[in-house]
This record gives sequence, C-alpha cells and structure tokens, in this order.
Amino acid sequence: RRETRDERRETRDERMRLGEKGMLGLLAWCTLVASVLLLFYAPTEVCAQEANAAASLSDRPYLSREECIVNGEALLGDVGFLLENQDAVSCASSAGPRCCKALNEYFGANSTFWGCPCYTDLFQEALLNLPAFARPLVEQRMVECGIPTPNSGCRPTTGGTNGTGEGEEKTLSEPQLGQSGTMQQYSGPWSYATKGYDSYGEWFSCMGVDDAKYCVSLVTAPGIYSETKWGICVPDTMNDTSINEAISDSNPEHYAMSPPKTYCNLVPKSLPDWTPGAIGVTVMLLLLGFMTLVATLVGYLRRNVFTVIYDDKLSPRSSTRMVAYDLINCFDMQPNWKNLVSVPKVEKADHDAIEADGPSASLTLDLRSLNGMRALSMFWIILGHTGSTLFFNFNLSYFSYWAFNPENYKWIKDWYFPLYAGLFGVDSFLFISGLLVAYKFSQQMARRSVKKLTWVKELKFWSMYCVARWLRLLPVLVVVMLTTWKLVGQLSTSPSWNIYWNGSYVEPCDKYWWATLLFIQNIYPSGDSFGNKGDFCVPVSWYLAVDMQLYVFVAPLVLITYHYGLYSSFLRKCKKMMATGLLFTLIAISVAVTAWIVVNYNVMWQFLGVGDFDRYYIKPWCRAPPYLFGLLLGLFLFELKQKKNEKLNAFFANFKSWILCIVWMVAFGVLLFLTFTPSFYLESPPTMLPPLAETTGAGMDPPETHAYMSLRYFGWGACLLVIFGINCIGRGWLVNDLLSGYFFAPLAKLTYCAYLITIVIQDVVTQSLINHPVYYNTWTMLSYWVAFVCGGYAISLVCFLCVEAPFGGMLRLLMKYMLPAQNAANERRNPIEPASSDENISPQENIFSPRETLDKERDTASSSEIEILRKVTGSYLNAAESRADLSGDLSSASFGDKDKQ
Repeated sequence: RRETRDERRETRDERMRLGEKGMLGLLAWCTLVASVLLLFYAPTEVCAQEANAAASLSDRPYLSREECIVNGEALLGDVGFLLENQDAVSCASSAGPRCCKALNEYFGANSTFWGCPCYTDLFQEALLNLPAFARPLVEQRMVECGIPTPNSGCRPTTGGTNGTGEGEEKTLSEPQLGQSGTMQQYSGPWSYATKGYDSYGEWFSCMGVDDAKYCVSLVTAPGIYSETKWGICVPDTMNDTSINEAISDSNPEHYAMSPPKTYCNLVPKSLPDWTPGAIGVTVMLLLLGFMTLVATLVGYLRRNVFTVIYDDKLSPRSSTRMVAYDLINCFDMQPNWKNLVSVPKVEKADHDAIEADGPSASLTLDLRSLNGMRALSMFWIILGHTGSTLFFNFNLSYFSYWAFNPENYKWIKDWYFPLYAGLFGVDSFLFISGLLVAYKFSQQMARRSVKKLTWVKELKFWSMYCVARWLRLLPVLVVVMLTTWKLVGQLSTSPSWNIYWNGSYVEPCDKYWWATLLFIQNIYPSGDSFGNKGDFCVPVSWYLAVDMQLYVFVAPLVLITYHYGLYSSFLRKCKKMMATGLLFTLIAISVAVTAWIVVNYNVMWQFLGVGDFDRYYIKPWCRAPPYLFGLLLGLFLFELKQKKNEKLNAFFANFKSWILCIVWMVAFGVLLFLTFTPSFYLESPPTMLPPLAETTGAGMDPPETHAYMSLRYFGWGACLLVIFGINCIGRGWLVNDLLSGYFFAPLAKLTYCAYLITIVIQDVVTQSLINHPVYYNTWTMLSYWVAFVCGGYAISLVCFLCVEAPFGGMLRLLMKYMLPAQNAANERRNPIEPASSDENISPQENIFSPRETLDKERDTASSSEIEILRKVTGSYLNAAESRADLSGDLSSASFGDKDKQ
C-alpha cells in the first residue's frame, strides 16, 4: 500500500530499528543514480558553494558504524520519496546546486549519514552492488559536492575499517600466471586493473595461440571501489581457481577481503554449433544466391543463344513456360544491374504552346536532385550510427577511459552532437517519400474519370495502394530480420557478445517479430521512454513504421481531398484549397502535439539528442511535418506540369534569379542553425560533458530548449520545401547540378538495403572486434565511417541484386497476371529487348506497363518503392476501367456528379 510522505516520515524512527544489513541507504541512492546513467552519463563541475558549506561543518563527529547501518535501512524504506526527488535525479548530468543539495540532504554534515561513506567496508559493499560503469560517477559526485569518501576527505573513524588509505598497499606486484611473451602481449596491462580501468587485451589473437585460452578476471584493487575487468591470455593448464589464487598472492591481505572472480568460458575456442534456425537462414540465403546465378546464366543464353518471342496465341503449355521464364528473369542480374546504373531522366513540362526560348519559357521539372539528398542523408545517418555504436560498446562498458577524459568532452560537444550525430537524416527521407507519393500518384489519379468512380473500385484501388507498398518493403526486411535474428549471433564472439546480441536482436525478435512485419513496432511494444531503447526486432526499423503509417493514413486523405474533394460534388469546387488547408492543419496539429509532449515530459537533449525516445523520437505525430511538407511540394510540382497552369509555370520560370538565390540561402542557413543549435545547448566548461538528463547547467534555458525540440522537425521540413522546390523546377543552379549527378543515382537506389544492413555491420564490428577504448576525434570517426559506408553499400549491392530487385520484379509480374486486361492493351514486344530509350512518353500515356522490366522509364528520379506502387495502381486502374467500360453499367453504381466533369 502506497504511503503518503507524512506517514513515511512518522514511521521512519520505527524502521531505523529494523536493519543490520549494511549500507542499504547508500545502495538505494546509488541505484537511483545508476538507473539514470545506464545508457549515458558524464562527469561535470564541482559545486563549490555546497562543498564549502559541508566543510564548515566538518568538525561534527561522524556517525558510528552501527548508526549508519540502522539509518541505511531507514533510507531504504523511504526509497519511494527518493525516486521522486528531482534534485537527486539531476546528479546524472552534473554536480550542480540541485545535485549537491540532494546529496547533502542525505550525506551532508547535518544528515543522518554524516561520515558513513568513510567506513570502507560499508562503502565498498554498496558500490559493488552497482554496475561497474556507474561506480566512478557515484563516488565522483560525492567528492565534487564535498561529501567525504574513503579516497577524499575522510577523517579517522572508529568501530570499522577506515577509508583514509592508511596502511593499504597501493603498488601491487603482478600475478604470476606462467604466460609466454606472446600471451603477455595479448593480455590487458595489470597496471590498468590496479587503477580501476578495464582492459580486455586481445581476445581474438589469444584464441589463435596454441595451448592458450582467454579469461576475464573481476578484480577490486586496493583503494579502488570498482570491480575492474582484466582480460588475460593464459596457458590451457590454468583454470578459474588457479588464476584467482595467483591474483590473491599478489596482495593476500586485501584479496582475502575482496577475492577476485575469474571466468574462462566467455570466449570459446571455436564458434558454437549452429542452431536449426541458423541453418535454415543459411539455406535461404544460399538459395537466393543460387537462383540469381542460375537466372543470370539462363538470361545470358536466352539473349545470346536462343530466341523466344511472345505470341498471344501460344498454347497453355507455352504460356506456362513463359511464366516460368518471367520468374527466372526477375533474378537475372543483367537487367537488374542495368536498372541500377541507368541514367535518370529529366521530366519536361508538356507545354506545346510555349516556346522554350521565348519570354515565357516553361519550367523543366528535375527530380534528380532527390537522389543526391537521399544518398547524402544515408551517409549522414551512417556517420551518426558510427559514433553511437562506438559509444555504446557493451564490451567496453566501463567508460572511464573516455568519460573521465576531459580531452574527449570538447570534441564530443563541438563536433559529434551538433554535426556528426545525423539526427535529421530520416526526416529528409520522410520529406522525399511524401513528395514522391503526392507527385507520382497525382499523375495516376488525374487520369481517372470522377463520374466512373465507385465505392467498390475505390476500395480496391486503395487496398492495392497499401498492399503493394507492404509487399514492396517486406522481402528485404524479412531477409535482414531473419539473418540478424537467427544467423549473425552464431558467426562471432566476444566476452559480452551473447549478452548484447541476445538482448538487442534475438529476444526482441522472439517476442515481437510480428510487430515489425506489420510496421507497428514504434507504437507497440512501448519502449523505454528515458533512453534510446526499444523492443525492435531490427533496431532502426522504427523509421519504416513511421513512413508506412504516414503513407497509409495521411497521404490518401490528402490525395482524395485534392483530386476528388472527398468524393463530394459540392466540395469538389474548392478541392485544392481544401487540400492545402488540410495539409497546414495537419502540420499545426503535429507541432501542437509535439509541443505538448515536450513540455509535459520535459523532453530535452537526452542521449545523443534523441530526447524522449518512446514518446517523442519514434512517433509519427511528432515526425510528420517533413512528410507533410513533402506532400505539399509534390502537389505543387504536379500543378506546374498541367497545361491549364501555364501562367503559374511561366511565373516561376521567369522569377528573378537573385531573389530565388537569397531565398535558397536563407533556407539553407536555417538548416545549418537547426543542425548546430545543440552547440548553444551544450555550452559548458571544456572539462565537463553536457547535461544530458535534464537542463541544469545547459547553455539554453528550459523554455528555449522546449521551443527547439518542439519546432525542429517543422523547421527542417519547411526549409527542405523551399530548397528543393527551387531545385526541382530547375532553378537550383550549381547545387542542383551536383545533387543530380549520375554518381548519386545508383547509391540512392541502394538506400533501403543500406539503411537496414549498415547498422548490423556496425554492431558486429563494435561488439565483437573492437577490444580497446575508441577515443573521439575527427580522423577516428571518419576512418570508421568510410569503412562502414563501403562495407554497408557493398553488402547492400548484393542485397539489391539478389533480394530487392528480384522480388520487385515478381511483384510486377503478379500484377501483370492478376490484371490481364491491361496486358491486352500493351504493344507486343520481344521480352528480351528493352523498350526504346528514345521513346518520348508524356504524362498522359500509360508509362507504367507491367511489362516494363527493362524500361528505362521506371528509373526516373522517383524512389523505387513509389515506382512499383505507381505501376501497380496504374495497372489496376486501366484494367478496372476497361472492364467497367465493357459492362456499360456504371450509372447505377457511380457516385458524385453525373454531369460531365
């Protein structure tokens, strides 16, 4: 039963008589701080005022050891109040006034724990119950706020072991383990372990030495209250007991009180036996590779040795053979490679009445710059994940190497958080997605006759719209999910490999694989709101869920309003104005909801700029503005292509270049401001990390921080609207030329695979291969980044040729044979030869035939997933309308105006 604060205070005296179980009060406080620091913490400045106040009362006698034990039990009974103490929570960021106030309340000269940390055995007992990486920070906060600890400020005590360090052996002889010179080189330095620094040595190199094995000893050296990990390479004849004895012999008196613990089975000599799941996934991957090779060989023979021509009068047996050929052709690397490296086209406005060199020259719509933005955004995301995976290295969980190294603070604050973190990369993806959905589907919907629409046809149309996108994304996601879930964990090892991989990939997939496949993993299951942790089967797949949810629930509403006036003949008169108003209303609602979440839950710059991960960072209603601005620009570009809008087209074609240049530069400047705003928030002395758990000590006030966190996605989307609105109408000059370069086109098509695969590579490398601390600097970051980009895109190329492109072709074939009416209208073509590259296809023609496996038209600047959706919906549309025209029975089922529209 929950007690009120007054009731707890009234019963405190009674609880004080209950315990003799050690320094449980100190443990309770340490546990509170450690829970906030599990993902990120930082050392900060000394609170001089609180330290001086404590020093003025330093003559007060310490409590006895017995009093500390009893009071500790009392504090544990009041832990509910402690967890609500926001001053104590602020210790996660810095030893600021609030933190020191809380510490002095519990451990200061006027508290019921004055001097208790000076009893070494009690202090050590409390610290050993904390995670190793939290112990140095706990002790540091106490020292910074003037609380005596065994290593700082303690006077002699009575009734227990004193922590002044008197009589303790500070220099320890190295344990004798019978190692060869090679084994010693592959072991961590003993001097590091005696100073509280984890040192893992070279576990992979050690496992390659004959008659050697790798072990990890947990050592608590004299004067160090952290259980330090010491990785050693020892002869096979040594075991856990003999290693513990050798360490104890280096200081028998100390290690009799704090015996070491050794584990020699963390890194096996050989990889574990494969599970049935790993075998099954391996067979699946080999089968995909085999099918690709066979299909490529068959395609080569068909193109160069045999000739097969389509004929409408083929026998059923021959038709079945052609279906088989089409399926095999989907895995043929030659057309898939040609699709990947084809040159994107420029879509010119179809304005015959306007001369290109006249005073009212029409615009040339150029969407190729989206390729450049997509590729650069992916590079930025990989750069951010490079830093975060190096930072959250589970094997090197004792962060004192860099966390207490002041030289790292300045680089992290000045470079990583403001620039390298890549926090807006996915927002650029959302903007591109919204733009292409609006632009491409508007072309399809504009060709439909409103008076022929029926509820049944519309239901089928939008069902195909959703299902086609789901089927388009599913194959790559399933392959990556199964590979990481069942196979990758069997391919590597390290001291903490199984713990990390099982916790990050295996266990979430065991429970929630279905949520990932349904693209709801950002909503269910709910993650940890105060940190970057979610139960995602594929860690970065939350973005796919956000994009899918906006695609399914927001884009159709906007498109139906814009083209059909919500299927109302009355509203259709102002449908475009309604759609524009709807978009701005949705943007306003998104900003308002985001602001409410930010203020209500005090969202700030927590954990690498993520903020409140579950409530804020991964929710579609917070990330919607860039997508909505993309929809707005897509509809605008579609309007510019219409002949009836010649004046609007001519207006932008003849707009003053210097004005557009200024507008472009202002928008780009705002993007830079949004990117580097964290520099203002992170203003702090060079020798302290930024406040990452709450705003105490930040360079920005809480209202300023809340305003930024509420508006940053809105600002990013609005600036992209301006910049790429100018670029896409061909007025972006040099920037448009650079982003439209051929170099970016293939990379843009590999983005989907790269997004899912690269983070897995980064996790494998950092969790299994890196066995030493990585100190932050520009060259280190860029070196790892280049390696991850090259490795990620290399594997993504294989993924594209063996999974994404083949299954995309199979989806087009499925639509082809499900909707045969569309095929009857297609021109007969040789299946081996691609469509003529010189075809002048206008927007009014059916450019999305299911037979377009090799057509270059499908390789425009639009994203590959939108191309498939365009093809699917276009096929369905023409087939459905053909059947409807033949039946001649539309009047009874039609809705809307029956007059000519």
